[in-house]
Amino acid sequence: MDEAQDQSGRVSHILQQIYEGMAVQDQLGNQIGSVEFVYLGELVDANEMFGTVESSPSMVDGSAGSLIEEFATAIALTEEVPEIWRERLLSHGFIRISSTGWFSADYYAMPSQIARVDDDYVLLCVGRDKLIQA
Repeated sequence: MDEAQDQSGRVSHILQQIYEGMAVQDQLGNQIGSVEFVYLGELVDANEMFGTVESSPSMVDGSAGSLIEEFATAIALTEEVPEIWRERLLSHGFIRISSTGWFSADYYAMPSQIARVDDDYVLLCVGRDKLIQA
């Protein structure tokens, strides 16, 4: 299996377990916020169009229209992110985290920053300071 296939499989596996509203914790178990949006990424979108990957919990259905809408939403959500990070987020997928606290910013986590997904929360393998800030 080549690296692109491996990355696509990892993305589909970890991100498909996440749904909007799940709590997000850093590697020490500290609450960061909650999942605002899940985007599987372009690698998975291509596979999905050909019927090889299941839809994410945030997608309404598997139609081409919803894929376009999902991609448009992902682009809009990443507008304030530097271009180099935006390209990576859109390519590999991400979760957007609505942060808790008064002066908190929102964050993006890529699949490689997710340690595991439990029933009601996402545990990251990094701290808040390693996430992409919105």
